[in-house]
Amino acid sequence: MRTWISLCALIGLMGCAESRQYFRPTEHVYGQTVRGEREAIYTMAGAFGQFGEAKVWSRGSFLEDGEAVVYVTIDLHNTSGVPIIIDPQDVRLDPLRAGNDLLRNVAPLERKRLSVAPGAFGSVQLSFAMPRDVVPGQISSFGLRWKVQNGPQQYTQRTPFIEERGSYYYSGHPAMYGYGYGMGMGVGMYGCGWGNPWCAGPYGWYGRGYGVGVGGFASPPAAPMRSGGHVRDVRTR
Repeated sequence: MRTWISLCALIGLMGCAESRQYFRPTEHVYGQTVRGEREAIYTMAGAFGQFGEAKVWSRGSFLEDGEAVVYVTIDLHNTSGVPIIIDPQDVRLDPLRAGNDLLRNVAPLERKRLSVAPGAFGSVQLSFAMPRDVVPGQISSFGLRWKVQNGPQQYTQRTPFIEERGSYYYSGHPAMYGYGYGMGMGVGMYGCGWGNPWCAGPYGWYGRGYGVGVGGFASPPAAPMRSGGHVRDVRTR
């Protein structure tokens, strides 16, 4: 009886885990939001010098109406004398690793441009809908390609993200997992292959394991990062 209850709990937890995934940037991580999401922070400069600062972070991916949606925010501070313009159509998730698939050129759902006045702060919140056969728990890494315009100069960047093994709480998206006591299953080490461009070389080796705790929840499993697989070009919706 106890074994049956544990098995049912494990199946339920893995289902919850598949419906959400969290990410962290792997470079320029010099800060975090008040809720704990790690921020990649960049000094923006062009041909005429420095003109502001950008903070890039993600609150994760969630299953909404049967569709996986990835959320990314770019916070901007304009220190120049002319507006900073960011157009969502200059932003792409490229590439994005989902299980064995490598998705290219995923466009955001948003269309409206944001203008940040001189000396002001602005924030653009972007959402990226995945193909119907992708669930959040499959997404292990992605690169955010973005660009801003500042008068005659521009700044372009690519921010890499990998899955986050911790847990957060978001309004509307509670983190239904954590750490607990009890049985565990599988702890291993493996290297990230060339099939995942955001976990090669300096991002090195890391392990993963899953556990079921008494009164706790398991950390969400994500598909292993493998070489090969399929490449799909996801165009503007």
